[in-house]
Amino acid sequence: MYNWFLEDGYHVAVAEDAKIALNMLESESFDIVLSDIKMPGMDGLQMLSRIKAIKKDTIVIMMTAFATVETAVQALKDGAFDYVTKPFDPDDLSHLIRNATKQISLMEENEILKVKVVSLESVESGVKVVPFKMFCAEIKVWHNQMHR
Repeated sequence: MYNWFLEDGYHVAVAEDAKIALNMLESESFDIVLSDIKMPGMDGLQMLSRIKAIKKDTIVIMMTAFATVETAVQALKDGAFDYVTKPFDPDDLSHLIRNATKQISLMEENEILKVKVVSLESVESGVKVVPFKMFCAEIKVWHNQMHR
């Protein structure tokens, strides 16, 4: 998968387990996370809730070879963008990542428009507000390669 995403033009980082992944997420910004449900040390659902606590807007896609309806429902309730079962078609996964990047673009556009509205409201009231939030268009994806 790592090479698929590189070929698609994404910046990709890989973590061997949830602890390493969470450390990476605390020190660097990632827009999309692919996570296996079954991992050593911490399962994917636990990691999902920790990711959302670090950066709630991170898109998390859960994947597993051991799919159950209960796990899928729980992942989606906990904020997963999607839930895919292994084995999966590389084209389907690429399509899912493209949809996730569109979602990110929409969220960023929404934030920009909110800042513009506040700026316009401030101009009308005679107070100048300077927007301070910057957005990075770079998309980074990581996944756990231990479970293919």
